[in-house]
Amino acid sequence: MTYSEIKLALDEIASRISQNRKRIATSKTGIQQAAADLGSMSTQYAATVTAINALESDPANDVAKSEKDKLVAEFAALKAEADALVTALGE
Repeated sequence: MTYSEIKLALDEIASRISQNRKRIATSKTGIQQAAADLGSMSTQYAATVTAINALESDPANDVAKSEKDKLVAEFAALKAEADALVTALGE
């Protein structure tokens, strides 16, 4: 390889490293923001969950309770995943 070919290859390597560093930084920020938003949801929707739990049993209320239970389970799994990622990132 000529020096100019080597120089072009080195510049390409440096550029790709820089691009991937930016991707990682953006991803870290996104994960941290998601974890923070998920954390705030517990407080924000606590009254709604409590109200749904207190509903008397009837067909419509039972559907709402079932949907709430599914969303709470999905939320809990996603929150745990986000928290684990934040911990893994050491942030």
